[in-house]
Amino acid sequence: MHSRLERKTPRLARTLKEFETQFKWLAIWLFLLPFRSRHLRRGGRLEPTRVRRVLFLRQDRIGDMVVTLPTIHALKRRYPHIEISVLASPANVSVIEHDSAVSEIHLYNKKRLGETLRTLRHIRRRRYDVAIDLMTGTSITSLILTLLLAKGSFKIGLSKEAFRRYYDYYTREDVLGEEHIAYQIGATLLPFGIDLTHEPLDGAVRLSAEQWEKGAQIVAKLRSNKYERIVGINISAGRINRSWDQARYAATLAQLSRDHPQLQFVISCDPRDYGRGVAVAKAGGDNVAIIPPGLSLTEVIAVISKFDCILSPDTSICHIAAGLGVPLLGFYSGNEHNFNRFHPLGKRVWPVRAHTPDSIDGITVENYAAAFDNMMHELFDLAVTP
Repeated sequence: MHSRLERKTPRLARTLKEFETQFKWLAIWLFLLPFRSRHLRRGGRLEPTRVRRVLFLRQDRIGDMVVTLPTIHALKRRYPHIEISVLASPANVSVIEHDSAVSEIHLYNKKRLGETLRTLRHIRRRRYDVAIDLMTGTSITSLILTLLLAKGSFKIGLSKEAFRRYYDYYTREDVLGEEHIAYQIGATLLPFGIDLTHEPLDGAVRLSAEQWEKGAQIVAKLRSNKYERIVGINISAGRINRSWDQARYAATLAQLSRDHPQLQFVISCDPRDYGRGVAVAKAGGDNVAIIPPGLSLTEVIAVISKFDCILSPDTSICHIAAGLGVPLLGFYSGNEHNFNRFHPLGKRVWPVRAHTPDSIDGITVENYAAAFDNMMHELFDLAVTP
């Protein structure tokens, strides 16, 4: 209906769209009106020694939860008496399900309304002392959740200057905008007297002993004793501009497997990319394998931990590998602002930058191979086989 209206009377369609947008904002404003009074905020300074329970709101993506781990771990390390709970999404909950720093996990599943409402009622009954909203910027949903779930709590928000009247403490985008995202998130701990820039940065994903063992078993089935080391190559990314097409990955793998016959290469990919992964693997030699399909995120993490190094475009895999201390060759666009904010933090990270600002298309097969050779030489003193 909208597309037909846009074709026939575009001015009327724009007017109606603007009216719809304004009506939504009016409805939101009316909903928030009861929350605008100052007494709904606790006010005053936070006294961390008196805090018993803290709720983090992080109901979004895998990578966002991974870069939040240093903040969660720093809070628990400084104040071990605090019970930390996290509102997580079905996509990222597995990142923290076995993390001993987290006492309780609440699942926010928008597709299951009844289950979500029961979860929200349970959270309200928990009466958290502090609620930390990590959904950056102008997320109305997150603001409403914070107000509904944390009545009487000390409310902390990430880049919430637009909604500053609803938070007791908030960080500012214009002040922290160029900082790395891990430190922007960490700035929400300043009311606790914690400056993450002066703390050990612990971003390692925790798994159960059974999950680590499962990863070891999968790698043992993939590994061949005739190869010196095992190298992971991830070919999937959340956005199309962060990855290559199949042909370029295939050409790269063909060159790497030929130049390094002493190494075993293992393809990793999103389940939806498995067919593409198989095709890329076939372009290599006998020293190329692919991770079996159907693995969970935690199983993939356990497998990655056993690699001698991993190559990946910009995605959550990069942050996971860096947190685990697995040497990483990461591929990024030429966007300086995004790189400064979102590159993986770790001592064994080799970034490769494209000259193109919006994609990694500017990185050639030759660039990829040369960067890999350099990393392997620095790590293991390995050279290309003539």
